[in-house]
Amino acid sequence: MTEPVSPLQAINQKELELRRRIEEAHRQAEARIQAARQEAEQIIARADREGRVEAEALYQREIEEAQRQAKAIVAAADEDATALRCQAAERLDNAARRIVELVLPGDSFLT
Repeated sequence: MTEPVSPLQAINQKELELRRRIEEAHRQAEARIQAARQEAEQIIARADREGRVEAEALYQREIEEAQRQAKAIVAAADEDATALRCQAAERLDNAARRIVELVLPGDSFLT
C-alpha cells in the first residue's frame, strides 16, 4: 500500500509542480520573444532592402528626367544658336559695307 501523504508534503509537491509549470511557461515565453525578435529583424531587413530598391528606382527616374530636361535645353539652345548664325550671316555683308562707309567717307569705291 501507499503511504499516506501528509498535508505538508502535499503542499511541497504542489509548490514543486507550480515551479516547474512557471519555469516551463517562462522558457516558452522567452522562446516566443526570441522568435518575435528574429521575425521583427527579418521584417526590418526586408523593409530596408525594399526601401533601398524603391529609392534607387526613384533616383534613377529623377536622373532620367533631369537628363531629358537637359537635352531639351541644349536642343533649344542649339536651335537659337543656329537661328542667330543665320541672322548674322544675312546681316554680315550689310554690316561690313556700313563699316567701310563709316571708315572711308566720301566717294566709295564699293559702288
